Parts: sequence; structure tokens; C-alpha cells
Amino acid sequence: MKKLLAILPVLVLLTSSVMADFTRSQVVLHPHFPATGPFIIEITGTWPTDCHPGEQKPVIESFDGRSVEIGFEIIVVHITCNTSDTPYRVLVDMSEVARTDIATGDILELKVSFQDETLERSLELVCPDDAVCETAPADQQRPEPGLYYTPGLANQGLLVARQNVAMAIFPLVYDESGRPQWLFTGNRMVEDSFFTEVLRLRGGDCFGCEPSDTTPEITAIGYLSVLIDRPGVMQVKLNDSLFTVYQSLVFGYNTFQVGPAGEQTLIDLEGRWGISENHGTNPPLGDLSEFFPGAFDIENEAGALTDKAIPRITQVTYLVTTLTGETLGQLVCKGQTGFDGSTNVCDFIDPTDAADPLFLFYQDGPSSLSIEYGRPLIAVGIAPGGKAVRLD
Repeated sequence: MKKLLAILPVLVLLTSSVMADFTRSQVVLHPHFPATGPFIIEITGTWPTDCHPGEQKPVIESFDGRSVEIGFEIIVVHITCNTSDTPYRVLVDMSEVARTDIATGDILELKVSFQDETLERSLELVCPDDAVCETAPADQQRPEPGLYYTPGLANQGLLVARQNVAMAIFPLVYDESGRPQWLFTGNRMVEDSFFTEVLRLRGGDCFGCEPSDTTPEITAIGYLSVLIDRPGVMQVKLNDSLFTVYQSLVFGYNTFQVGPAGEQTLIDLEGRWGISENHGTNPPLGDLSEFFPGAFDIENEAGALTDKAIPRITQVTYLVTTLTGETLGQLVCKGQTGFDGSTNVCDFIDPTDAADPLFLFYQDGPSSLSIEYGRPLIAVGIAPGGKAVRLD
């Protein structure tokens, strides 16, 4: 069968003297139990070095319904090396094989080969009869509706409309002659994933014209696969292209371009915030209410940033206080190069113990921040965490 292409956003080639234990990679399916439907295989881990020949794609080399073999090919050559540990994330789009007539079993044997390393897993496509398979809230990510963009593709974008699990995505692209056009995709989400056919609509009535009997021409031009990382961050792939990160265009806070050349982005969080989601069952810690009130203020510790000071800074420190002015802690936010929804942008520092961040703050959907506990757990249970939304 022909080779099917997916994505390798970050994967590194190792030197012969230092090799990672590829067998310790984490493998997750999206959705968790796809049965005969489309799905995405997510593989994550850490290499001990960051020495790679360039951008790569995982390639589905064989698939017979009960087993799949995946290799890699280099698509852009640019050798880069350093000695830091490097996390990697591989997304393999299996939606194309799901559209074939090949029957699948309840278990899929996965084999991934990279350099001299091999990863093998048995993946359950169907929930076992004797198991209780409940989807965790973290696996039910839903995108915020609105406009999405990706850095480097300023002339393209997505308009996302959603009601519960029913979603439509309208890509704004350009045809061969440079004329803009809207495409249409629509389907139901399954957990945090979305798979659909892409349709081009032409003809019909012009904007503001009198209604007519003209029937638009509908042409199928491919398939779209989407994985929701966070409410404001999506991984989007069209046909055999790479997955590309799209982020919500409008957030509830401003940003500063900092650094000598404005190469980094700092978020401006000054204002009043409130807890919108709260969880945690860890016995010694409890939930977020043990650390934050229902509403709290964030203000710049050094006062308002000036245009003169902005180019020289790479981080900003905020004070987090109660509505009556009692200090809860400091929020240290770092300048970010590019956008990575999996990287925390701020550390919440407990004034009684500044050795390690107590909480990590992430950019989430429009007007919201995601809060995760930043220290190792010392007992069983769910760590305190949740979300905060802008109130002013």
C-alpha cells in the first residue's frame, strides 16, 4: 500500500554515543477507544540530546488492520546539535487508514522504528468487556469558538463554530490565482479530536444580492484532522501536510513584544480574575480554594510598563492579592519565543517557600488561564488545579 504521512513536530536524532530508551515513550490514542473510526496516535518522551538533521515526518509503512509499522523520513535538512534534554511529541494521523476497507481488530500492534531504536505497544481500540472505560475531563477538551491563526501564515486562518460536540471549521485560504475563498468542514467531536471531509463551495448568491435559485457547487478537496490541546490551541492537519499549531486570535489579556528585536512575547495579566474551574482531591492539599479566593487581583509589582522599559525585559513579576490587598504570592511570567500551548508562561511563587513554583499558569482559551500544581505529590489523589477567567 502507499505510504501515509503524518507529523513529527519535535523529534531528535541521537549521536551514536548517547541513546535514549525509546521503549519508555508514552503512547496515547485520541480518542482513547476509536474502534473502527479515525484516530491519532500521540507518542511523547525525552531524548538526552538535541542533535537532529532537520524536520521529519513519521510514515505509516504498513497497516493490515491488526498491526501498523511507522518509520520516519527527513523533509527539511538542517543539522542542529546541543547537549540539553529535549522533549519530543509525535502525532501520527491514522484517519486515512480508517477510511480504507481494511477490517480492524480490537487490538492494534504498534511498531515504531527510529535509528536503531524500536518502540512496540499493544493498543486497545475497543474498551475491554470487563473494564470500566470513562473519559477523564482532560480528554474532553473543547475549542473556544472564534478566529484562529498560526504564526508564519498571516494570510490564512480558521473560523471555529461549536455547539457542544457539534463543530464546524471554516478555513480561509487562497486559490491558485490568489483569490480568497472559504472552505467548509463539519462533524461531531469525539473526545478531544475532530475528523471531517473538506468541502469547497462555489457559485450561489453574492453578498447583499437578491436571493435566487442558484445552487452552489460543492466539491470535496480532502480531509481535515484536528487535535485540541487546550481550549485556545489546536493541532490542525490537512491531507498529507504536517500538523500545524493554531491558536485563538483574541485573548482576554494584552501582550508585549520584548527583547532587543521584539522577538519574544510577554502576556499582560493586570486586572481582576476569578476561579471558573476548581478540582483537587489530594488529602494534604485539597483543591484550589485552599490557595486562591474565588476572585483575586493581579498587578505589576514594578508598576505600569513603559515603552522605554519593554525592550530591555524578558520577564515581568506580578503580585497576586486578595480583593482587600492581602498578598497571596508572586506570578513570574517569562517572555516566549513562538507559541507552545504545552509550556507554562508563568510561575506562581508561594512567599513561604520560593524554592519551587507552587503552581504553573498556562495560556488557555480566550480570557482564561489554566492552573496546574507545580510540585510533586506526596500522597494519592488529584492535585489542585483549575482555570481562572478575566473579570474586568
